[in-house]
Amino acid sequence: MNAMTALCVPSIFHIFEAQKHESGEGFSREDMSTSVKTSIEQQKSDISGGSNTVKLSGSCVVGKGILRLSDHEKEHFAHRYSIWNGDASFFIPASGSGSRMFTELVQFVESKKETAAIAKFFEELPKLALFHELPLVVREKVASLQSIYLAEYLISGDGMKFPDRPKGLIPFHVTQEGVINPFQEQLKQALKLLGENGKVHYTIQKNFEGQIWDSLQSVGIENLEEKVSFSHQDNATDAYCFNADGEMVMEDGNPVRRPAGHGALLKNLNAIDSDIVFIKNIDNVQHVNKSELNQRVWKYCAGLLLEFKSDLQLLVNDFSKEGLAELNDKYQFLSEQEEADCDVVKLTEYSKRPFRVCGMVENEGAPGGGPFWIEDEGIVSKQIVEKVQISDDDKLLVEESSHFNPVFIALSKTDVDGNRLDLEEFVDPSKFLLVNKPYKNGTLRYRELPGLWNGSMHFWNTVFLEIPKEVFSPVKSVFDLIKEAHQP
Repeated sequence: MNAMTALCVPSIFHIFEAQKHESGEGFSREDMSTSVKTSIEQQKSDISGGSNTVKLSGSCVVGKGILRLSDHEKEHFAHRYSIWNGDASFFIPASGSGSRMFTELVQFVESKKETAAIAKFFEELPKLALFHELPLVVREKVASLQSIYLAEYLISGDGMKFPDRPKGLIPFHVTQEGVINPFQEQLKQALKLLGENGKVHYTIQKNFEGQIWDSLQSVGIENLEEKVSFSHQDNATDAYCFNADGEMVMEDGNPVRRPAGHGALLKNLNAIDSDIVFIKNIDNVQHVNKSELNQRVWKYCAGLLLEFKSDLQLLVNDFSKEGLAELNDKYQFLSEQEEADCDVVKLTEYSKRPFRVCGMVENEGAPGGGPFWIEDEGIVSKQIVEKVQISDDDKLLVEESSHFNPVFIALSKTDVDGNRLDLEEFVDPSKFLLVNKPYKNGTLRYRELPGLWNGSMHFWNTVFLEIPKEVFSPVKSVFDLIKEAHQP
């Protein structure tokens, strides 16, 4: 028997008891047993094929799926947002651990082999925010300490334990007010855009909520409890894991489960009250001294979103094929096939969907997931596709792609008439993602939910907009903190 053993059906009820405790739901034993069995069987069936790719019809490029605005248009849409008096907020997924940021330092400690990148990092260390959190006695001796000892101190349990923190609690920038982390800087920049009544929602690891709150309070923003809220990824959405033989993986008598990806956050997004919501990842934040461009881009993205909704509503009220052609030429939200098949009934259906404007950045280096036209059951539509969803047969289309998805999204959760929508109704559940990860003596295989900006937004009205590369400066590695975007 494989080291990862299968679940016996008679023991399934204890899984439900755990789920009942997690969710607080009062299902009966009968209902729970049926529900869990169905969930497990469906997940097992979904991973049985070994892959779940989409069929690409073509890459979205400028002029065919991606808009490129003139300076005049940018000013127009930014003004459109500035005179809007609605409610907007930021939604920032921030539950990620900082451990991957320090992979190179961990490898250095294990191998004792110093690369040029390692040497450069420790040469620049005194300029970084990380340095200012070190005890004074360590800072005074940095110049005389070997890199290997400094690396051990930064990552070890006896030292700073930086990899054990959420990424948002790792110091990124040095400002005039002092050292600042992404939670703090995202809040300050968000409120600068949204105004004093703005709101920011973070999805976080529950066990760090106290530390995160203390960190945000130290920024000194008044009425913080009215501006900041938290939520957690629902444990009930966690995926069941299977081995290569399709057997459920067990550990200490319990099924092994893993978080089901950012698609599980759709429920959290659904709970946000604001009409316009801006989405960006916690680690994509420029130094405050270099954030003005970011502010401007958000404004014209939001203004474009507002005008798109307004123009679509006008066309529904006075439909013509000529008007549809003009609308689609302006926003490029429909494929040629969708435009040809569209009448007033279909356009009215589109008007009852959520809306989003997704910023796209030009590729530099290896292309990957991003904006594509996909074919699904004979219908071509534009979607954000993850690299894992792309088959080998479509590699040429990927190589020809011009832009990628930096997660820079302005969205509206209401239809053209201002009616609040249930986002769960616009998901394509068939667009789940499959994951294979090493585990003990085998491999864990499990199904993630359709990605938050992928299958979870499959049936949204979507505009892809080219945005400057300068607004995308994520910190995936601690070495990224040396880059210009993160220096004052």
